[in-house]
Amino acid sequence: MKSIIKTGTLCSLFALAVAGCDLTDINENPNQPTAGANYNFDEARLAGAFRGTVPIMEGDDEQRIKSLTIDFYAQMLDGGDFDTRNYLSNEDWNQRMYRRVQSAVSGLNIVIRNLTGRESQYAKTIAVAKIWRVYVQAQGVDYFGPIPFAKYTEIEKNPPYKSVKDTYDEFFRELDDAVDLLQKGSNNIFNSAVSDIVYQNDAAKWRKFASSLRLRLAMRLSEAGEATCKKEVAKALTEGVMESAADNAAVPPRADGSWGADYNYTMFQISWSGSLSMSSSFAKLVEGIGGIPWEGSIVNQRAVWNKKATEERIDKNYKHPAQIDPRATVMFDPPYAKPKTGNYGNAWAGLPPGLSASDKGKDQYSRGYYPELGILFKNGAPYKNRPYDVFRYEETCFLKAEAFLRGFAQGDAKAEYEKGVRASFDTWGVSGHATAYLASKVKNPAGTSAGFNDIEGPGNTPLEKIITQKYLSLFPDIAMEAWNDKRRLNLPRMDVPDSRNELLYNGSDKDIKKPANFIKRIQYPQNEIQINKAEYDKGVRLLGGPDVVSTPIWWDKNKNYCTSAQ
Repeated sequence: MKSIIKTGTLCSLFALAVAGCDLTDINENPNQPTAGANYNFDEARLAGAFRGTVPIMEGDDEQRIKSLTIDFYAQMLDGGDFDTRNYLSNEDWNQRMYRRVQSAVSGLNIVIRNLTGRESQYAKTIAVAKIWRVYVQAQGVDYFGPIPFAKYTEIEKNPPYKSVKDTYDEFFRELDDAVDLLQKGSNNIFNSAVSDIVYQNDAAKWRKFASSLRLRLAMRLSEAGEATCKKEVAKALTEGVMESAADNAAVPPRADGSWGADYNYTMFQISWSGSLSMSSSFAKLVEGIGGIPWEGSIVNQRAVWNKKATEERIDKNYKHPAQIDPRATVMFDPPYAKPKTGNYGNAWAGLPPGLSASDKGKDQYSRGYYPELGILFKNGAPYKNRPYDVFRYEETCFLKAEAFLRGFAQGDAKAEYEKGVRASFDTWGVSGHATAYLASKVKNPAGTSAGFNDIEGPGNTPLEKIITQKYLSLFPDIAMEAWNDKRRLNLPRMDVPDSRNELLYNGSDKDIKKPANFIKRIQYPQNEIQINKAEYDKGVRLLGGPDVVSTPIWWDKNKNYCTSAQ
């Protein structure tokens, strides 16, 4: 609608004589629709759906669901002394994720339902809603296992729980529809490209995202449904997946000063002054590998910004490996705090996962004494508007490399592996080291080297190389996929948490080659028992085991591909 603008002067006689006075605005009724305006509220609803799912959430939920749950289980970052570290459930946090997923699907259902039948005008809008709906649903299923999702074809009072297999079958059908719809009609996805905060109305990029998502989901079934895996991998490659970093999917935070609007890790570590620490498992993957010397002196950027004393912010006494994956010193800064002993020791060792209650309180395990997330400053100031990564090109390379290696499709696994490594090095600004890194036989403590053809020693199979590099390329926003790979393949090599739920795990069993030693899923919100017991019971039956964190999801067959030495 147009508004009336009042002014203290009228058109002068001179202006009337020369050009006339346009009185249109005051002759229009401000309470009537203006011709040409966009009144499709479903576009706004779809645009809003891009925010509010992992990893793009406001601070409270993102911290609890991503930083203090997913990141613990992917062993990328340690964000605090919480029981989720020890495989204990948190009912409030579980409810938050459940609500987030169901709310997003509900909103997307409205979009699809309202626009169905108007494909000539809104085909591409419906397509994007379907693609994002699959993305959101997959997060929910891979988090909990079988859960209910409302249909968009009808309004259901109480949607039924559905098996993971059936839900995955639906994913692939929905992606079929979406890819088809993206090629229909002449309409844009949104009336304004500004509303598309992912791809700015670029339907070709949305199609590549849909195909890359299909490839990701297809490879999730590598152990549970090889025939479907092969079929969907072939379809994804035929449709065309991401081809370069220009196809990356990312969502910018609002960063407008409102609560939880900044890039959340920036808020957690800088505004809340809580270190997001490197894990011991991560350290063992990046030390030595590639044979690249540790270069010069690195600085804790948060300490510089806070104007801490020079001796407390630069690594003069900071002991570190002689050789390091060059991405690691971009991903992490030296410790923020100087240990009370005055001696850093081997501070690059990383924080052990799942510390016991007694160890949590020990000074030696203070998170401030361990390397902390180092990507949160830009040009000397907190990087509040860093985009959230949703899907990177390098992930598609590693997905293809695994598919080719394992015979799910025909192709050159080594070539895709090396493309993925080079793309990841580009992402982290260290591309000059990629060639030497890929030629190296120097191994990390897990036994893995970067050279694809070097397969000497334990922990150094081609699959271990691919998943190790994929893991590093997912850092830090796409940690959910790293946890999915850990459950699917027991890769990459990780430390067994020091202390786990004693009712479900044998605390003395620290065998890294035993997939059952790691967490398998998140427990259902227990209020489902009170308000939806019949369907909850059905969900537990579909899960195939008790509603506990040690029960694997359908696609997780407790397979072990880890050959690393203890």
